Amino acid sequence: MIKNKKILYLELLFSLLIIIFTFVIITFLCLKMNEKIEIIIKNNEASNISTNIFENINSRTYNNISEYIQEFSGVGVTKKLDLDNQNIVIDGNLFNDTFFGTKIPNGYILEFNSENPSEDFDITKYITLNIKYKINNNEKNFEISTVIEKENIEECNRPIISEAYFTDLGFNSDDYEFVPIKYSETNNSYIVTSQNDVEWYNYSSKKWAKILVFSVVAENIRDLFIDENGIVKNEVTYGDMSLNVNNYIYVWIPNFSIKDNISYFRYGTSKRAIRLDFKYMNNKYLYTNRVSEEINDISADCSFNGIFGVWRKLDDIDDPYYMNFNKTKFAPINLY
Repeated sequence: MIKNKKILYLELLFSLLIIIFTFVIITFLCLKMNEKIEIIIKNNEASNISTNIFENINSRTYNNISEYIQEFSGVGVTKKLDLDNQNIVIDGNLFNDTFFGTKIPNGYILEFNSENPSEDFDITKYITLNIKYKINNNEKNFEISTVIEKENIEECNRPIISEAYFTDLGFNSDDYEFVPIKYSETNNSYIVTSQNDVEWYNYSSKKWAKILVFSVVAENIRDLFIDENGIVKNEVTYGDMSLNVNNYIYVWIPNFSIKDNISYFRYGTSKRAIRLDFKYMNNKYLYTNRVSEEINDISADCSFNGIFGVWRKLDDIDDPYYMNFNKTKFAPINLY
């Protein structure tokens, strides 16, 4: 009987140990599962933070990004900036503002690093985001990187052939046809080209973008000037009249202004000048364009307010855009 009691006691003890062991295992698994769930949640939050920051960065110009980094500050922010590397650390527990339009939540530390390769102009940034957080006092991190490149800033605003840029001249796309042309040394005459032709214009060489404007109603005039090979004749006979091609040529005048007798193209629809930067490296000069300070309008009637440029009739001496541009270093226009 006593033996049976001992066996029963041992069996109960063994069962209890199994229950305790099972409970410990289940508790451990629950804790690990909760930890994994917390990691997933916080990792997703870190991913959202980085996505929002990169979206905000991509909505800005390259120069604006650089200016933002230089000027950024606040409580809970530490910065270490030099010529080729910019490092910013933000403690979400202390920082109550936004970084590139994004709130850094409590419990997160964001490390932002922007590197400019020293061998280049400031035209490329290697950006890394390292977002740190803790799970059960263990530090975790979410890291992501991207590369942003400076916009290719051309010498001047590209010509725009759209109805909006001809309304002030009384032209519309239903009644008029606009034909880009360039000079061909091979044919010793103008020829039809396209807006994508890299040889269409070169303002440094005083080669302005040109188009022919023909009335659709007078369609045969276009056919008189342009043959089946796209070669443009200088003069044609129309009835008892002699017509010169120059009477149908319009030229693109990009947004520009003049300051201290120096002429500048201006970027987009803004008043900020486009300047040429250069750097001497490896026994040669490297060049790139940058957007610089604002240059005031020449006058109220030559202001380019809200527009990239204007089309004007060749040799229109009564037009302020044409006459002012014809006094710049990009003039006089090359004619053939």
